[in-house]
Amino acid sequence: MVAKFGRQFEEGVLSFLLVTMTLLVFVEVVLRFGFNTGIHWAQEVTLHASAWFVLFGISYGVKVGAHIGVDAVIRLLSPELKRVFSIISVLLCLVYCGLILIGAWVYLQKVYAIGLAMEDAPTPAIFMALIPEDMMWDVFKIDEEEPLLPMWIAHGPLLIGFILLTVRFLEVLKKLITGEWMEMHMADEGKEALEDAGFSSENVKLDDEGEKK
Repeated sequence: MVAKFGRQFEEGVLSFLLVTMTLLVFVEVVLRFGFNTGIHWAQEVTLHASAWFVLFGISYGVKVGAHIGVDAVIRLLSPELKRVFSIISVLLCLVYCGLILIGAWVYLQKVYAIGLAMEDAPTPAIFMALIPEDMMWDVFKIDEEEPLLPMWIAHGPLLIGFILLTVRFLEVLKKLITGEWMEMHMADEGKEALEDAGFSSENVKLDDEGEKK
């Protein structure tokens, strides 16, 4: 139940971000070319929404095995060696996540301390209505006279996204160590292309020149 809710929540967030980007770009194009006007904050919000989409999508891609890997050599190894090399790969990925998390935390701390805000994107009105006045600047770093969205909120998904990615890699590492998985699950574009064409990748053989028999 919890896993199903988590999956639906992730997919809902990604869908919302994708729809938001699409609608903003569509409306902005119509306004610019049809009415010679526009929304001054649309470009900035679209840019950050696309960044959020990528940051949240990375961990989801690990979860569903949608990432592409260079595994031409790995495929030639025995199942046990595949598992060993997969564990090493996951450990290296966790080191990378740790470095990014440290850098993101330091960056967001400095941005928060300085009180930097976005150039055009305003703080959503619902947030302004819910936040008490005495906490507006002291806690959230929102300038009441010019309530632009604080940069630490806009760039917060950098930290959140890599926390989620770290959790995903830890889940993969657990499955590899316990033997539930023998290798990392990744996308196979060749197999998917064959299946889309109506062929079974297990039954298709290639001749010496790479032509399908």
